[in-house]
Amino acid sequence: MSMTRQQVTLVAIFALFLAPLLLVLMMRSSWWGYQPTELRNYGLLVQPPVPLPAGPLQQEGNRFNGNWLLLYVVAGNCDRGCIDDIVAMRQIHRALGRQGKYLSIVILHENKADSALQSKLESIYQELNFIAEAPAETLATLAQISTDLSPEKDSPSGIRTYVADPLGNVILAYRVGANPGNINKDLKRLLNWSKQDNVP
Repeated sequence: MSMTRQQVTLVAIFALFLAPLLLVLMMRSSWWGYQPTELRNYGLLVQPPVPLPAGPLQQEGNRFNGNWLLLYVVAGNCDRGCIDDIVAMRQIHRALGRQGKYLSIVILHENKADSALQSKLESIYQELNFIAEAPAETLATLAQISTDLSPEKDSPSGIRTYVADPLGNVILAYRVGANPGNINKDLKRLLNWSKQDNVP
C-alpha cells in the first residue's frame, strides 16, 4: 500500500528530528570511539585518579597547596634526556603566561641532595622545586601508576612526568619523549576548567 503525500511528509519530519538524536547516541557509544578534540587529553589518563600519599607535597600550608602539580621523577643521575625534559618544563610553564602561577613544577629525586645537580637545575629555571630523597611512598605510588599504564605489565612504560590536581590526585601521566606542546595543551585546558569551577 503506497503512502499518501501527507504520510510521506510526516515521515520526513520525524526523520529530520530523529537523525540528530541517533547521531549523538552513536557518537557517545563505545564502539564509535568519537571524542571532541577539546575534550581529548594527550597524556595517559590515570583512572581512577590516584591520591598522592602524605608527605612534602601534601603538607598543609606548604607552597604547593592549591596548585596543580607537574611532577618529574629523576632516577639516579640526571642525564642529557633528563636535562632536556626539564628545559621543556620551563618552556611549558612560561607558555602558560598568567596561569603559570597556578602550576608548581616539582622535581622528585630518588637520591640524597646533590648540590651540584640542584644548582644546575635551578640555573635552568628558578621556578623549579627540587625535592631530594623524595619520600619512598610517593615514588612507589608513581611507579605503580607507571606499571599500571604499561601495555605489558612486566615491561617499563618509560613514564617520568605526572600531573596532579590541587587536591593531590594524579590524573595524567606522560611517557618519555612526550611532546611538550601537547603537555602544555592539557595543562591549559585543565587550568581553564579549574578557573571556571572556581567562579562563583
